[in-house]
Amino acid sequence: MPARQRWARWLLWLVLVIAIAVGAGSRLLDSLPSTPSHASVAPSVLYDRYGTPIVEIGPSVPHASLGLEDMAPALVDAMVAVLDPSFLEREGVDAATYAASLRRATGDPEPASAGIMRRYLDIVHHARDGSLDEARMLLAELRLGRELSRPEILERFANIAYLGRGAYGVHAAANAWYGVAASDLTVPQAAFIASLVDAPWGVDAASGPSDDPNQSARLGRDRVLLAMFEHDVLTSDELAAGRSTRVEAGIRPATGLGVGAADPEAPDAAAGGFVRMLITDAGLGAAVGRAYVELVERYGVHRVVTGGLHVTTSLDLGAQRAALRAVREQIDDSASGNIGVDVVVLDRSGGMRVLVTASRATAGVDIDVASPLRPRPVGDLLGSAAADLQRWIAPDVADDVVAQAADAARVATAFSVAATGGEERTPRIVLETGDGAPSLSLTERTTDRWPMQRTTVGEPASISDLRAGMATFTLPWGVSVLGRAGVSPQTGDAWFAGWTDHYTAAVRVTASLPPGESDAALRANELFTTVLDTLHSVP
Repeated sequence: MPARQRWARWLLWLVLVIAIAVGAGSRLLDSLPSTPSHASVAPSVLYDRYGTPIVEIGPSVPHASLGLEDMAPALVDAMVAVLDPSFLEREGVDAATYAASLRRATGDPEPASAGIMRRYLDIVHHARDGSLDEARMLLAELRLGRELSRPEILERFANIAYLGRGAYGVHAAANAWYGVAASDLTVPQAAFIASLVDAPWGVDAASGPSDDPNQSARLGRDRVLLAMFEHDVLTSDELAAGRSTRVEAGIRPATGLGVGAADPEAPDAAAGGFVRMLITDAGLGAAVGRAYVELVERYGVHRVVTGGLHVTTSLDLGAQRAALRAVREQIDDSASGNIGVDVVVLDRSGGMRVLVTASRATAGVDIDVASPLRPRPVGDLLGSAAADLQRWIAPDVADDVVAQAADAARVATAFSVAATGGEERTPRIVLETGDGAPSLSLTERTTDRWPMQRTTVGEPASISDLRAGMATFTLPWGVSVLGRAGVSPQTGDAWFAGWTDHYTAAVRVTASLPPGESDAALRANELFTTVLDTLHSVP
């Protein structure tokens, strides 16, 4: 075959391979979820299982999306200089980005610091895809570079970055720190806010030496000023003037903002979130706290506080209210000044229908219905089965101390294992999240359903031990219950736990009672009966 024909054939093959690669790459890019704008920060809403809104979780400082033209030029220059000096001069994904991704993918212990595009994608993709691997993240960067210009990407990032004090985006940050519009920030103020992209927490604390209590904030601001000077957006005189300005000049007191320590209902003050209870008469504090933890573990704080999630929970609002009423009556009727009550009800899918925890430290003091569950002894309740069930009720605690390490939720889980014949169904509150309210049909909204986690842990001897000594009785509604009571001789805590065909529940009453006080178990039994009967009476 003549050399010219061979070269022509090789060229055709090469063109075909390139065409296939380009086509496959294009389809792979198109298979990725389109990049959401996420520039309009919105609170997340939690609903009970029937679609009733119960709580909002959102940013502490009001948010607004701004165009780059509405931001102080010094602020735009500061963010670009400190994060990616040539960002606005490039298009698409350049060789430096490829090299940085390759270094991360190969496990470089000191990968290049993330630029603006990567930081933006880390925020908007965390909720949708988890932490993307380097290959998918690079593809996401390619798609983002194809869909948006560099100024548009910078604008979106500046509008959602967390900048301390509950402020998401530069509009909120300018107001939270200085009480001015983002367009009115001075050069030192802009440099300080830009420094918060890497360190939004702790700058309000006077953690430096006594002669320089604002050392960390000053060093962060000066680092940005120097970067601006090195990239020719500041003159030497402006650099000197900025450095000579006191870093705390013009900063508003944190206590005046209703964030951080001043907001005791914030689920995570460092993350800049607020919690607004839409239902205030159902004792939802502990349940909302648990739901918040589940959401953050899956989506990250940023998405929970700013992403406008619509979260369907397993909570049954009617049963929750009934449980709270019964708990309050129990506390009000007690002669003891130190009493606490916990109630947990799980359905067969592991969903928490009821989670109430309340306490009264001294007689005459208002009842606290949002205190966390407190680990207390359960050995007397579980008896000889305690050691065998250790892996279920307290997997991170040594066998010899298991009786001192389980709370009401763990007890309900342990009894659920026995009720299902040896299958653990991980307790959960969040059932699904979506981009629209649960009242919308599933075809009208995108949902992320959380599957039930099942683990077979059957040990017939342990299950038999747990069932031993349990009594059968009938609820007023006519439903049969298999239950077991116990009173701790060490603390006087009373327990009652058991199950019906549909639910497993555990109740604990802690009080300053003499060891062996017999009516303690009766009170726990009454609580258990009231709550479960309410659940079974719902059509």
